Order: sequence, then structure tokens, then C-alpha cells
Amino acid sequence: MPIVTQEELADAIRHTLVARGKIPPERAEPMASVVLSYFGTEETVLDNVVSAEDRDAFYTLEEEGLLTSEEEDAQVARGKTWRIHYWLLKTEAIKAAARPPSTDRSDDPAAVYQQVSPDEWTRRDSDPKPAPPA
Repeated sequence: MPIVTQEELADAIRHTLVARGKIPPERAEPMASVVLSYFGTEETVLDNVVSAEDRDAFYTLEEEGLLTSEEEDAQVARGKTWRIHYWLLKTEAIKAAARPPSTDRSDDPAAVYQQVSPDEWTRRDSDPKPAPPA
């Protein structure tokens, strides 16, 4: 499993939540720190260990596609069934969101004109014409 660093998660948060105005920029780094403190070196964490306040952050990150949740049913003593909820890091999504937004303007038809230098817009005649008679 590829490792997600705190800086990658913070960048992913900046490029998603901060960019969409859902949280202020100064909250990106602390949010990344809190989330990764739950996961440690694991890719999953039990929902039971997440505090209610931090769970709200997990749900927000899930909406952005950076985390996901799963559940499984487990049989316990006396035939009871417990439903266990997990949170999972979406490593590839985090790494993709951590990259700076693309500045490729190939979809913009006017982009070709922005690639032409100002010197190329001036007309140059290879054979200058003589000045008209006075």
C-alpha cells in the first residue's frame, strides 16, 4: 500500500475543501494531522475510536472522495450480530488531489493565441517597400 504523508493529505485538503470554500486554509494542516493520527500506518480505522467532532471531518473528507467507509457484520456470543464500521484512506485519490491543479489550457480554443509571442504578431516584410514620393 502506498503511504500517504501528512503533507500530501494537507495538499489534497487544500485543493478540495479549501478550494471549494468549505474550510479556511489554516485548517488544512491540522485536519490532515488529526486524520492521520487515527490511521497511523494502517489503511483502515474502526469508527468506534473516532471522536464525534473528528467523525464530522471524516464525513466531509468522504464527500470529497478522500476517505470512504465500509461496514461488516460479525457474529458474537449468543447469536447476536454486531455491525462494525471502518474508515479507509483512498490513497490514490489523495495523491491525485495533492498534485497542483493542471494549468493545461488545451480545452480552451483561445489558448493557441496565448502561446504566440507579441513579436510574432507584428508584420515583417522581408523586402521593405520604398517610401512613397513626397
